[in-house]
Amino acid sequence: MKILENKNIRLLPLTADHEYDYIRLANIPEINQRLSKPFPYSDNHFNRQLDNVQGKEFYIWMIQRSGEIIGAINSSTGKDPKLFQGGYWVEPAYWGKGVASTSLALVRDFLLGECEAKRVQAVVEPDNKASIRVLEKCGYEREGLLRKFYPSSRGLIDVFMYAVVR
Repeated sequence: MKILENKNIRLLPLTADHEYDYIRLANIPEINQRLSKPFPYSDNHFNRQLDNVQGKEFYIWMIQRSGEIIGAINSSTGKDPKLFQGGYWVEPAYWGKGVASTSLALVRDFLLGECEAKRVQAVVEPDNKASIRVLEKCGYEREGLLRKFYPSSRGLIDVFMYAVVR
């Protein structure tokens, strides 16, 4: 996996060196409430996650800005290697500063270009207006509401499906 970057953001492939930052971010309540990750998130959870990154089917990058790790973004394939689904999370202090949209655009371009993806998709909770804006800013189109679809700490929840297709 390669580093993706522009003048403001670097996306670093997840390694064992990122354990502290990944766990720290995953345990921020405003982040964890939107994830399908256990709380508290531990080093054991991180090590299992790191094992899942092996191979081409799953990508996780740490988002770096001005030398500081401030988020994570991921994408994976399912049964079809040309279909990717992913998500992102950014430290609350950086919300509204273009970090998520810049990171998502870098990953979208990588998947559509180098991975030759035919479809890149994401799900988002209907009340997550900020993430909806990020997806739409990056050219994702809303395809519909999936009821009781996404597993979260609150059970199966409704989500909108967004996608970019080639």
